[in-house]
Amino acid sequence: MKLSKGVNFLFLSMFLLLFLGSTASATNIEISGQTQSQVLEGQVINYTLTVSNIPSAADYISFDTDLVKTGNFHLYNFTNLNITSDNNKFDLPVNESTKSIIVNIHGQIPQITEKTQYGRVTLITYKQSTGYAYDRITLTNSNGDLIESVETRPFEISNPEVESFREQMNKIDDPFFKNYLQDLHDKGLVTESKTLADHLTENDKWPSYWWLILGAIIGLIIGVIIGVRIKNGSEEEVLNDGSF
Repeated sequence: MKLSKGVNFLFLSMFLLLFLGSTASATNIEISGQTQSQVLEGQVINYTLTVSNIPSAADYISFDTDLVKTGNFHLYNFTNLNITSDNNKFDLPVNESTKSIIVNIHGQIPQITEKTQYGRVTLITYKQSTGYAYDRITLTNSNGDLIESVETRPFEISNPEVESFREQMNKIDDPFFKNYLQDLHDKGLVTESKTLADHLTENDKWPSYWWLILGAIIGLIIGVIIGVRIKNGSEEEVLNDGSF
């Protein structure tokens, strides 16, 4: 019984030592500046990270950001190492003499709104608003093996137009028109869907000639689709003829 207790105490002590050792060796990150969880597209972000307590097993520290270079500023400016980079992903060599790294990250929130003009029709589509990060920091050895995943600082891109349209949809009770207008919006006919939604929410019902409005929109969509297909077909013919 005493032997069993002694063995258990030994294993517990070893576990605590390993746990404390792993905790003590964890890379430390300090941030100066604000990185909001929700931002607007095109917003300029500027903050500084101080990385310390880097494990000796690491040969590289990798920085990865979804921010976009803006103006004359570098995406990464390692101020205490006199190194700069404009690449979204940058692998910085480190060794035992690297005690700390101070990096200023300066960039712009990417644009998620895309506008395409087809004659008098403007199609507006949106990329995803989530899945972005200010920085993703990992440590690897010379073989590319992961030593430590230090942090991922995520952000979501807020789009006032999409949120405004969502509020409009919440005011419409008719499920058919709600789904129909949402479908128009998703297809890129943002202005048209918002105009119809405004009319519907203001008057609380559709006029007797609503079918004319829907028919005009359907015709518009068909015309845009046909135009895009014709344009794409012409481009393919040119490429097949070897004109370029």
